[in-house]
Amino acid sequence: MKDKTTTLEAVKQYIQEFSDVRGWRKDQNAKDLVMALTVEAAELAEIFMWLHSDEADSVREDPKEFEHLKEEVADVFWYLCRICRHFDIDLAEAVEDKSVKNAKKYPVAEK
Repeated sequence: MKDKTTTLEAVKQYIQEFSDVRGWRKDQNAKDLVMALTVEAAELAEIFMWLHSDEADSVREDPKEFEHLKEEVADVFWYLCRICRHFDIDLAEAVEDKSVKNAKKYPVAEK
């Protein structure tokens, strides 16, 4: 799968099918999915925890750390997609709706 050729729906379906064949869906509930997302987000943050801000981008230069970064980003996205599927949230629509609200809350400053 590649970003340019894969829809969000296809990714969400892939994740759900992967979970279903392992029997993970029968035990899923909102609290556990959100807790798992939080843990994965913390694992993503941990990669940068002891790096100075000026060094944070250097993660991409270390193949092992960059692979770790990709894995944690995938884990965060994985649980976000499972939460969307659990609540029947259209992620693209939710992002667009939130952008409309944010545009009103944070209008572009005139120069």
